[in-house]
Amino acid sequence: MEAIILGLYACIVWLIFFKFKLLPWNTVSKVIVFTIPVVGMITLILLLNVFSPSSSNVLVVRNSVGIVSQVKGRVIEVPVTINQRVKKGDVLFRIDPTQYQATANASKAKLNLAKLRLAENQALVKSGAGNRFDLEKAEADYAELKEQLINAEYELAQTTMLAPSDGTVVHVQLRPGAYVAAFPIASVMTFLEDTPQIYALFNQNELHQIAVGNEAEFYLPSLPGQILKAKVESVILAEGQGQLGVSGNLPNTGLREIAANRFAVKLSLDDHKHQLVLPAGAVGDGAVYTDHLAFLHIIRKVMLRVSTKLNYIIPKLH
Repeated sequence: MEAIILGLYACIVWLIFFKFKLLPWNTVSKVIVFTIPVVGMITLILLLNVFSPSSSNVLVVRNSVGIVSQVKGRVIEVPVTINQRVKKGDVLFRIDPTQYQATANASKAKLNLAKLRLAENQALVKSGAGNRFDLEKAEADYAELKEQLINAEYELAQTTMLAPSDGTVVHVQLRPGAYVAAFPIASVMTFLEDTPQIYALFNQNELHQIAVGNEAEFYLPSLPGQILKAKVESVILAEGQGQLGVSGNLPNTGLREIAANRFAVKLSLDDHKHQLVLPAGAVGDGAVYTDHLAFLHIIRKVMLRVSTKLNYIIPKLH
């Protein structure tokens, strides 16, 4: 964009001083002609960086969910493959339900018997021939068996593992015949959610004009030519260097070089872009348009659109 502006300015100078010779080309005019673009470009860049700040570190993050079995057993079906897109509720794998079905059936039979005994004790107590203690024991047994049936049916349902949300199964080593156990840290699959989280990293002095709700745009090299529109969801005024671990040690400062501070601005994509699956870990460029000096936003938007078109060019010799 700066090159376009300078080109237009050079064209105007050529028309005024050389084509139509409306003004003389002397020392004074030369100083003025060369001073205007220098001062103008410096002023423009400084204002852009304040009221339309840009970031060359726009990060795409997608939550990774480790799929862990809550019951143990032999796997009988794995209907998904690596990198397969699934919808919420789709089957990821099934465990042989025989033992869990048997447990649920047994619990249901015991519950029916307990219900019958409870009804008999209620009738006896009501007629005066029963023991109050026996009735209370029957009520407790019925309540306990009812909870056992709920747990048995829950474990039976866990033999079919379903997708927790829309996403992609990116790591599938599980095969029919494998044995899985209910071990919390042993994932049998890796599931990547579709919904992305977008973070734009800015220097500290670029944050003071950014506010929640500001319009934002960014592009990714993996999507050349496309501009993705978003809104500022929040400004995260914290980062790792501002955190001290719980210990008896004094804070360590000055013994090693501290990396440059960068703070994250979280962006939310417009609704009509939610169906677009952005690559997790992708890094691009973007800008936030504040509530001031709106005419500068046009310049920044043109700069972003020119830059994203350049992603079509792949300068490789091999």
